[in-house]
Amino acid sequence: MKKRNLIVLLVLALFVMASCSTSLGIRYQQPSNINMANYRNVAVASATKYSGNQRLPMFLRFDISDPTIQLYTIFSTFDFNNVNERAAAEVSNMVSKVFTQSSYYSVMPNSKTDTYLDLYRIGKDPSKLLREDGIDAVIIPKITRFYNDEYVDASYSTDSNGNKVAKYYIHRSVDIAITVTVLDTATDRIVASKEYSAYEYDVELFDPKFPYIFSVTQSDIVTRAVSDMISSVVADFVPTTKTAYIDFMSNKPKNESVKPAYKAAENGDYSYALNLFMSAWNTEKHVPSGYNAAVIIACNGDIDGALYLLDEVRSMVNNSEVNKLYVNLLNLKKKNEAAAEQYSGSANTATNIATSPYEFLLN
Repeated sequence: MKKRNLIVLLVLALFVMASCSTSLGIRYQQPSNINMANYRNVAVASATKYSGNQRLPMFLRFDISDPTIQLYTIFSTFDFNNVNERAAAEVSNMVSKVFTQSSYYSVMPNSKTDTYLDLYRIGKDPSKLLREDGIDAVIIPKITRFYNDEYVDASYSTDSNGNKVAKYYIHRSVDIAITVTVLDTATDRIVASKEYSAYEYDVELFDPKFPYIFSVTQSDIVTRAVSDMISSVVADFVPTTKTAYIDFMSNKPKNESVKPAYKAAENGDYSYALNLFMSAWNTEKHVPSGYNAAVIIACNGDIDGALYLLDEVRSMVNNSEVNKLYVNLLNLKKKNEAAAEQYSGSANTATNIATSPYEFLLN
């Protein structure tokens, strides 16, 4: 009983400590992994159906040894004729949304882009025509792997009468990989190409007498698999605004004069808290106050000012928390600067990979 009471007291103490901590968010610009500064006007193509080898089951596979189930010959629950069209449509929609829903790009829609690219098949130069329409680059998604699998298995139990009872489960999966390629219309060169992949799996109860009734459809599984790639595509191609959360340093060594500062910060009065923390740092060199003041300054959008203050603190003490905050803020500053370059169009780090790529990309 004493041990149990001690555990309860420890949990309560941890809860109180956590609830008393103050965490502030610092907004910063996260640059995209691929610098698209010179390619802000883009045409986004549609993905075509996967044309490689793939596992499209004709009949449902039963991974069980049950004589009663052998009475059923059930066609695959996957729509054999339309599964490729569905995947191509999902990939096209996903890539299009990544670019069209970002204010960073001016985007030519899929339908118009596809019309331009079709001209390549009759000997025309799509890049020349796209340049005349103000397009810097073409974004071309391509499905490079697309496998589907499904099977039924069973679990067994015994009912109250001692009879063996089987529950059947259908397992379905989608394994898909795509590339997103950026083609410079001025040079006809691939300046960036990234590959993404996803695997999505679903299992649910299965009734052989009603084999095509599901709570999750094949299309749902394909959609979920493609959706899993969105965050990676955004990270590679779209500068975004993010928030880093940083906790205040605790009041140790304890300084009574800054207790109101912690309370003010908890209540959202950061201006008053900053004045108290700065006063404690300037007059008493209270390290937590210097640290917390720097956090507030950074949250107000002045990372340079926060780094300046932390430099002053670091010149007087060697504190691991202060050093860590300094490094984190320095990294945020570098990200802001890199994102600013991408928005200003002052740099481009994409490298040339290949020439005359249309035949490869569109087939």
